[in-house]
Amino acid sequence: MDKEIPKVYYNDLRKLRIEVMNFSQLFDSLNQSSNHNPFAVHKIEFYLILVVTKNTYTHFVDFKSYELTEGSALFIAKNQVHHFTRGLEEAEGYCVIFTSLFTDKYHFLSDNLKVNRLFNYHIETPLILQEEMGDDNLVDTATLLYNEYQFANAFAKPEVLSALLQVLLLKAERAKDFQSISGVKLHWLELFNNFKDMLEVEYVNTRNSKDYASKLFISYKFLNDIVKELTGKTAKAFIDDFVCIEIKRLLVSTSLSVKEISYQTGFEDSANMVKFFKKNMKTTPLKFRQQK
Repeated sequence: MDKEIPKVYYNDLRKLRIEVMNFSQLFDSLNQSSNHNPFAVHKIEFYLILVVTKNTYTHFVDFKSYELTEGSALFIAKNQVHHFTRGLEEAEGYCVIFTSLFTDKYHFLSDNLKVNRLFNYHIETPLILQEEMGDDNLVDTATLLYNEYQFANAFAKPEVLSALLQVLLLKAERAKDFQSISGVKLHWLELFNNFKDMLEVEYVNTRNSKDYASKLFISYKFLNDIVKELTGKTAKAFIDDFVCIEIKRLLVSTSLSVKEISYQTGFEDSANMVKFFKKNMKTTPLKFRQQK
């Protein structure tokens, strides 16, 4: 086991900042990977969408398994930990990979979708099933994306791919809208996303929710109300869950000692980290590592 979770960056050979493959091409590419094992846990530095068109496929994201049936799609966010399974070879579908540079360059999301729910795994499931699409589907758009990516004529290709990806995301966002919490103010979603982004960087320095409220220039009560409305948890509980996920990622995916993980996740004393983990996970770090 490595000392750190492998980080996988997108190798943009065609300089399009987006890539679309069918599952057969994806499986061949994964088997040829030399810098990491794609069937073992790793962290991605890009966005990934899997759309199944035939049979079923099971994928693991942050210690949870998701079964994709025909017509379903899985949205994996940048910085999430995941891994492929060999069942990919038996399924058919499409894989869409793109970077934040692609979305930033073409600005195809309207302002009210910049806080979209598709990749916000803290408050939404990353899976959309075909039955949640109603009379619509994601397969047709994913097929158009794949065909355009393969199309020999390069004229305006990035722009066409951008437009088709926007359609795919908007269709998925529309499906999410039926499942999501209604009546939540856009400003609350924006603040929650700012809180989450800040937490990803600052959790090693502070786990105090009042510190985050202060950095966001809002009251602790307001931050707590926002987090409770969107996640059903208090701000403190959300932070604790977030830190536990980071600890679990390191326990399962690296050979770092408990002491090293303690320092890496912001605990000055490993005994405090063990106590914190046991309180929230009802098991010790070592037992969790052994179980996995």
